Amino acid sequence: MARRQAACPHAMTAPAHPTLPTLTVLLCVHRLHGWLAEAVASVLAQDDPNFEFIVVANACGDDLVQELQRLCGQDPRVRLLRTGIGQLAYNLNHGADAARGEYLVRMDADDVCEPGRVRLLRQALAGRDVDLLGSAVTLIDEHGTPVGAVDYPLSHADILGAMPLRTVLCHPAVAIRRDLLLRLGGYGGGLASEDLDLWLRARRHGAVFRNVPDRLLRYRVHAGQSTAGRLGYAEAAGYWLRELLIAPSLFTLRGLLGSCTKRLVAPWLQHRRRTRWRAESSKAGRQP
Repeated sequence: MARRQAACPHAMTAPAHPTLPTLTVLLCVHRLHGWLAEAVASVLAQDDPNFEFIVVANACGDDLVQELQRLCGQDPRVRLLRTGIGQLAYNLNHGADAARGEYLVRMDADDVCEPGRVRLLRQALAGRDVDLLGSAVTLIDEHGTPVGAVDYPLSHADILGAMPLRTVLCHPAVAIRRDLLLRLGGYGGGLASEDLDLWLRARRHGAVFRNVPDRLLRYRVHAGQSTAGRLGYAEAAGYWLRELLIAPSLFTLRGLLGSCTKRLVAPWLQHRRRTRWRAESSKAGRQP
């Protein structure tokens, strides 16, 4: 199979109103698993059907590609690409380069879009000065049972104010202006914290951040997912050090100190997070 292959004819439908931005939903996947079908179906079933859906299958066998072709059927919104490199940043850049939407709507292969996600993001982006727009998320377990929720700062000022100390955007819940991403040179080559690297570079270039309060994504927490362990925190500290050296300020110093502290207590943070998720999942499972 060619490294870059269309699963079906591509035709991006124009939005119903000329002031509404065009959107490309971008999903990267490298292996078959039990949540993939639900993730893909949740995109294709959006109540606003006017979007392009790019799926990048990477470092995978033909079985994954064949399953994606089956899941997507002959939907003309879908474009299936394939690469041999199993790194998320590379494959996000590959999909972004091929995309035709004004904004890229991120999606992970184990998460679930709420039915109105595309519609509400498009409405929130219309006519507004925003480069990166995120949303609140619902946490679900391996079985899809809600186990919690995460809300994020809403305004640009509040997002920047909290950025040195906490996660301010959920990466798979974000819509990012495509031309900004390309001007920034795309995602960097990080192994675990490519999102923070992008937020920091975007901030330095004057990007506008916002979140909507709606919970537009069901974010799955499970034992097999990538988490911000020691490598992630060490990588994050390196990004903050870079920003401190480029533009010394209290903001960048706070970010460096915060990421170093998280690196030191990472094992305890991970244990606490997993314990809380298991407890909440068990409680939800006992409810009638």
